[in-house]
Amino acid sequence: MEIKEMENVYKDIKKLNDIKLIVFDMDGVLLKNRNSWDVLIDKISGNKIKRDKMIYTFDYLYRHNIPAHLYNSLRSGNMARYLNLNDISPNLHMTMEEIKKMGIKTAIVSAGVHEFAEYLGTMYGFDYAIGNQIDTENMKIVKNVDPLKKDYNVRLIQKTFGIDKDETLSVGDSFMDLSMKRASRYFIAFNPSNVEMLKYSDFSVKSNNLFEIIKTIKWNIH
Repeated sequence: MEIKEMENVYKDIKKLNDIKLIVFDMDGVLLKNRNSWDVLIDKISGNKIKRDKMIYTFDYLYRHNIPAHLYNSLRSGNMARYLNLNDISPNLHMTMEEIKKMGIKTAIVSAGVHEFAEYLGTMYGFDYAIGNQIDTENMKIVKNVDPLKKDYNVRLIQKTFGIDKDETLSVGDSFMDLSMKRASRYFIAFNPSNVEMLKYSDFSVKSNNLFEIIKTIKWNIH
């Protein structure tokens, strides 16, 4: 029995060593703030909307839309300019450099603001980035990522790069991100919003320092 258990551990370590794709959530992982939609609405409203914090989640906006008068601000320029660079999680650059050295593909799959994900993807060299968008011409929200079905996006990325589930690791901070686990061999709970997530995660990082992800991967490889 003990020999069999050791064989299983060895197989798991070998599989981690063969990871070819890491998929990151954005809000609460790459960004310290857990809700980029709340950030965007707060910025374009000039911080003048009186509301309970975090009311403007993606689900809320998809159902109720953005207040019509705020679309004028969204037409005025690139929405990425509303991203606060101080909100980027510590050591993202160093983390991405280390992942590139390992020859691993990287992707962002977020129910947050697509322009934020796209900006981070370009700035830090992600191979793929997708979020939910605002169609300013038709004044509506476009759902590219269903928060509860992120595995769909992960599978599209895998198909694009010719990578399978056993070669994929995903990273998220919320219960909704666990949907990525359906298409991933491993899931890392990064600075989880709910301790209950730990029951369903393969590894956890209780910090907002992204480089702890690298330490977690290397520790479990070696």
